[in-house]
Amino acid sequence: METFCVSCGKRLPEDINKRKLPEKPSKKWWLLPTVSLILASCIIGSTYFITNYQSNKALNYYDEAAEMALIGDYQQAINLLERALDYKENFPAAEEVIAFLNVAMEVEEDIKQVETLNEQRKFAESFNIIRNSEADLQKFSGDLTDQLMEENLATKNQTLLKQATYKLNNDPTTAELKALLWEVEDITHEQADELHEEVHQKLVSMTYQEATALLEDFQFSQALHVIEDTLKVVESSEQLDSLKTTINKEKTAFESAQEQRIEQALSAFEEEQELNESHAIELIDIQIQEEKDNWVITGQLKSVATVPIHSILVSYSIRDKDDNTVLENDVYVFPETLYPDEEGNFEFTHYDVNTDYERLTPKVEEVTWYLE
Repeated sequence: METFCVSCGKRLPEDINKRKLPEKPSKKWWLLPTVSLILASCIIGSTYFITNYQSNKALNYYDEAAEMALIGDYQQAINLLERALDYKENFPAAEEVIAFLNVAMEVEEDIKQVETLNEQRKFAESFNIIRNSEADLQKFSGDLTDQLMEENLATKNQTLLKQATYKLNNDPTTAELKALLWEVEDITHEQADELHEEVHQKLVSMTYQEATALLEDFQFSQALHVIEDTLKVVESSEQLDSLKTTINKEKTAFESAQEQRIEQALSAFEEEQELNESHAIELIDIQIQEEKDNWVITGQLKSVATVPIHSILVSYSIRDKDDNTVLENDVYVFPETLYPDEEGNFEFTHYDVNTDYERLTPKVEEVTWYLE
């Protein structure tokens, strides 16, 4: 048995079975990569086609939803967006729009609720809903958001208008009308100017009436204050300006007349004071009677003062036939206090006097008194 190969000269294995020649490789080995490449290309192409188809369908539904949303059909828009998500699960824009449309539907319902509440005069609840809707919409942006924000603002202005009209028609005070005038100026509505004019006219009219009543009571400063306070709000009013001029003239005339009255009163007071101080007593009578060795002096007088007088002291003398003073004395009148037009009396007895005089005559020399 050969030990070396006759072709290549290499040592041959001792095991005869290991001396077989190796099989030649098949010439079809290149078919496998080719087939794999073709299959991969088909799979990739199909995936791309399907993905592209689904994306296009999703976008088409998204565009249709946008059109529905713009015309206000929010529920149909949501349905279309959900179908878009069926074709394309990872579609953040569609999910965000759905969230917005849900808010938009709530805002639409809120607006309907506000209209009902306004009819019931529940304005505070209406404004609360409007504020909440505005806060929800501020989380989003875009044309549709702007559209809803404008609609919400229009609802707010409509509510402000209804509230102002209600206040105007329910007997407001002038203070409430002044506040209402400021409120109406902030309302953006086609009827706001008309309402503003109504509030203006009512405020002017009520101010005119109030100031006129004060003028009739001669409260000039207060009447002017009422007018000035209103003019700060209404800026100008021919009616109030005219009344203001009238009040100033009436005030000047009244003050002038008042000064004259004061001067007259002072003059009258001075005359009265002169009377009360110097001529308050009118002597009615004084007599003397001789009783044995006594002389009895009696007299009567009257108060012509305008105020009570008291402690009235009468100083008198007794004279003889030659008008020589024989005796002098003071005596108080009774009652102690005399009121205007009231009469008083005085009396005194002189004991143990000389009775040789003839034709004695009593004479009041002076009367003094005190005023209350």
